[in-house]
Amino acid sequence: MKHLVDAKWLNMRLKQTNLVIFDAGMLRPSAAGEYSPVAMLPKAQRFDIKKELADPSNPLPNTLCSAEQFTQVMQKAGVNHDSLVVIYEDAGLFSAARAWWMFKAMGFDNVKVLSGGLAKWLELGLPIESNYTQTSLKGDFIAQYRPDYFIDKKQVLRATEDANTVILDARAYGRFTGKSSEPRAGIRSGHIINSYSLPLTSLLENGEAKSLDFIQAKFSELVGNATHLQFSCGSGVTACALALFADECGYSNLSVYDGSWSEWGADNSLPIAVCG
Repeated sequence: MKHLVDAKWLNMRLKQTNLVIFDAGMLRPSAAGEYSPVAMLPKAQRFDIKKELADPSNPLPNTLCSAEQFTQVMQKAGVNHDSLVVIYEDAGLFSAARAWWMFKAMGFDNVKVLSGGLAKWLELGLPIESNYTQTSLKGDFIAQYRPDYFIDKKQVLRATEDANTVILDARAYGRFTGKSSEPRAGIRSGHIINSYSLPLTSLLENGEAKSLDFIQAKFSELVGNATHLQFSCGSGVTACALALFADECGYSNLSVYDGSWSEWGADNSLPIAVCG
């Protein structure tokens, strides 16, 4: 695959001077406390989706920070315009793709996601560290924001009536149908009208992507001849994994609904649907 790399591939490149590694793991909505991985990869730095790289003025969780904020944090991490960035997380593929999509949205394309994350790295007995890496070298990366990568509820609402756009929901099927309650208080159950269910878990096995042929078949079944794909989930995190897989399958015109169900499900003016 173009964007997913394996642990052996990354281990062979640890000595590359332009390599920057980020741990983008995060707590799940139902978890409590602080994110604390059992170990870190060599050269790893923290990529904090929930706080440092989120919009502090937005009450919704995990929403995208400004280009200026992203630039400042990435320069502090030593990211240059010619860096090779690899993202991983502790739990296979949940939030790493969000960091990957954020880099793409900020105009940086030489970014990969580690398949299997920390769990696979540990399974192979590869070198680890007990602390994150600290760098004193300031990078020269400057974000160039691409506005089509993240979209708002108005754009999604218009898409619900557009035959050329397909909206795919990465949440568990029970949440999509409305038969399972939402993990966040005050959120309606159900899904965006005219959207389709494509649970991220259905595309994974032991935290790694299933075969590209399998993933392509799943997308083809739902997308048909649509020319634009929009992705939603609970809070804009796992939707980015669907965007990653869609890109791997060769689709273009991809957008992630940043507010996702945290926004849509809380807004009674927005239409929802339930199944059965």
